[in-house]
Amino acid sequence: MGHIRYGKILLAISLGCCSIAWGQGGRAGRAAAAVQQATPPAGAPAPAAGRGGAVEFYSYDATASTAPPIPDAPPAETHQKITVNGDALAYTTRAGYLPLRNATTGQAEAHIFYSAYFKDGVTDASARPLVFFLGGAPGVAATWQEFGGLGPKRMKWTKEGTAGAPPYSWTDNPHTLLGQADLVFVNPVGTAFSRPDQPAKAPSFWTTSADTASLAEFVRSFLGVSGRRNSPLYLAGEDLGTARAAALTAYLNEHQIPVQGVVLLSLTPSADALAGDTQYITLLPSLVMASWYHKKLSPELSAMSAEQISGQARQFASREYLHALYKGERMSADERAKVVSDIARLTGLSKAFVANNDMRITLDRFNSEVMRAQHRGVAASDARVAGFTPPLIPAGRGGGGGGFGGGAPAPIDLNLYNLAGGMQTAYEAYLRHELTFTGNSNGIFYLNSGGVGPYTSTITDDASLSGAFARNPNLRLFVAVNYFDLGAPFYATEYTMAHLNVSPEVRAHNITISHYDAGQMTYVDDKALAKLHGDLARFVTDTRK
Repeated sequence: MGHIRYGKILLAISLGCCSIAWGQGGRAGRAAAAVQQATPPAGAPAPAAGRGGAVEFYSYDATASTAPPIPDAPPAETHQKITVNGDALAYTTRAGYLPLRNATTGQAEAHIFYSAYFKDGVTDASARPLVFFLGGAPGVAATWQEFGGLGPKRMKWTKEGTAGAPPYSWTDNPHTLLGQADLVFVNPVGTAFSRPDQPAKAPSFWTTSADTASLAEFVRSFLGVSGRRNSPLYLAGEDLGTARAAALTAYLNEHQIPVQGVVLLSLTPSADALAGDTQYITLLPSLVMASWYHKKLSPELSAMSAEQISGQARQFASREYLHALYKGERMSADERAKVVSDIARLTGLSKAFVANNDMRITLDRFNSEVMRAQHRGVAASDARVAGFTPPLIPAGRGGGGGGFGGGAPAPIDLNLYNLAGGMQTAYEAYLRHELTFTGNSNGIFYLNSGGVGPYTSTITDDASLSGAFARNPNLRLFVAVNYFDLGAPFYATEYTMAHLNVSPEVRAHNITISHYDAGQMTYVDDKALAKLHGDLARFVTDTRK
């Protein structure tokens, strides 16, 4: 899960990140190297200061002098069985910690919490693929991929695609990838129960280079202790974690651990895809999809399928719209009027609104206008979900001296709030009861935020995903593109892939791109999950040939 998983609204990471660095940035200025503060979920209240300020009991405090030691104990192991397509699938689970040891001193510097699933009855484990899921942005656990829809057990979502009301529960997942590969869900330092051994060491893990290096050490150690060094290796990342997967791929190849394939879910677009006027061109088709879904278009356009309307949106954005933004003030009055009219027709916005915004529609401006009469806005993580948007409170009214009122309310992603609380509650019960993990019984499980402090992010052009392809021309890549994820606009992702610097042979044979009628978390949608499972199953099978 990504944006409550980290406020990813219009954040961007370039696929030009180096093999030991992956970066993050806003829709403006995302190409520059930056030092950024890890942010709380969009719309959530900011945590109280716990470092010399108000009392804080939730967020991790890297200034503390000591922390409870994490014992080096074997992971909890269980044996379970589910039914997939009428056949029994027996498997072994392990949940626990893997220490990250300093190569020189041999001392543990952190303990990574993970959960792993291994199919039983496999005669040659070295021939069986092993997929490492790496979570999302800094602070976001891999629980979303594990329990959201790709592990053998899945959160029981309501038919509306929400967590519903308590008590929350889970169910067998017929679309798990366990039939094709063994699965390891890895939680970087500061997520889930993963912690540094000493609080003072925590900030040293919160950089792009250290994040990559620590996860690489986890992969290396896990392959060794589980006897899987020779298994086909796959890495999977989501939202901002897609850059993590790209960087880790190059890093592992540099350290003689070849990667067979990379899976990128809700790929973060490159900086070039979100720069200058290109950002409006690559965003517009996603705005069209949002308006189409909410029946804000003409009957003729509303009757189209998702593929048809997205095709029209792409065509307009890459031709008439591109040409108009290029010409700027050189357009004639008639040319401008036509472009304004066509944008209004495709987005459901008024001509006056389009004209007043100089034909450049940002996500926040679109969201404040498209359903303004109903005081509703769409969720950035899934534009199909809409909810009440509190009106702006004029300055001086309703404040009451309590810090409320005066200014725009914080953005709320209703979709994420419909998912996260129930998700964490159910997963912790699943972890304790089914996976029988008993450690850290009083500890805080950081699902989305709170465990990672200020995070230093960098971007370079040195060795990126394209660099990983240069090092390993046999590497395979799978990219999932979601039509309703406004944080990673689908046309921006397509732009990114079209400009990826790889050989013609790699582009023709090594890259698979698949589209889904889904928001950011493809696996939350039942229909999209079935398609995603089929696509990933083929990807893993094909790359083994």
